Amino acid sequence: MTLTIVGHRGVAGQYPENTLVSIQAAIDMGLEWIEVDIQPTKDHQLVVCHDHTIDRCSNGHGRVDSYSLEQIQQFDFGAWFSPQFNYQPILTLEQLLRLIQPLNIGLNIEIKVDTQNYAPVVQELKRQLEHFSLPTERVLISSFDHQTLREVHKAQLGYPIAVLSEKLSQRDWALLEEVDAVACNLNAKTTNKQQIATLQQAGYQVWCFTVNNPNQLKHLQNVNAIFSDFPQRFLTPIQ
Repeated sequence: MTLTIVGHRGVAGQYPENTLVSIQAAIDMGLEWIEVDIQPTKDHQLVVCHDHTIDRCSNGHGRVDSYSLEQIQQFDFGAWFSPQFNYQPILTLEQLLRLIQPLNIGLNIEIKVDTQNYAPVVQELKRQLEHFSLPTERVLISSFDHQTLREVHKAQLGYPIAVLSEKLSQRDWALLEEVDAVACNLNAKTTNKQQIATLQQAGYQVWCFTVNNPNQLKHLQNVNAIFSDFPQRFLTPIQ
């Protein structure tokens, strides 16, 4: 089995996460897959951002959905990481899809919804994916939120689904079947060989997050993919 290396939020260990420069670094590295997080703004535009607030990763404060797209684009999402990345505006899903459309790279889109209605977010995601017509095998839709994934399944986006979980539970097992998932994305720290084997025997791929030390692979030898902030550590021999 060939292990797929997924760039976590681009190349988050060396670049400001989920920004254009981080995504481009992953592309330039020749990665097969990139993982990003998306959520809606106040005016229902989908942007690439992990936290529900912009405090940690920008020079602004407050919730993503308290700003319109025009307002949130005024903040700098790069300088917090290093002055050399000043200025990185927030990336929109549309910009990201336009960037990768002509490339041979996969995109794991994690949907982050907490206080908004699920349906409008999923419908906007569906609209954009239909517009850019990425091949089915190049997109994986995931979320920790079970209701979000139910909405994704109901909306028939036409792309495979992965159930995200910090620790595999019976509810996760039930959801895998309910939404016709193809994969279960699990926390590497709380995953064991038996769970991996059982999931794969049931027909699911297993992707593990977030693996930054190659030594962690000792108990993850049979996983299908790993998410890493430092994907280059798995692409070159360790000295």
